[in-house]
Amino acid sequence: MDKYKYRTQLYLDAEHYRFIKERAARYHVSMAEVIRQLIDKEIEGLEQDLDEDPIFRLASTGFDMGRGDGSHHHDPYIYGAPAADTGGERGGTD
Repeated sequence: MDKYKYRTQLYLDAEHYRFIKERAARYHVSMAEVIRQLIDKEIEGLEQDLDEDPIFRLASTGFDMGRGDGSHHHDPYIYGAPAADTGGERGGTD
């Protein structure tokens, strides 16, 4: 993380302002620190989401499904979801 902190300005509605102000008072930190902590939490969550996505687990281990149509119907094979009917929007043939 950068040692330098960039100055910015936020416009908050009353509910968001009260939430940040109350959290800052409860933990004895600045409102800016509360916002930084919330952003850090969100960044961690995004990284964790990527780690848990089945497509990335498959890519790291490799696999052979024995199916010849995996490029067209990969979602149901990976996620277990039914294939969406695109109505030929991609121009391919099924």
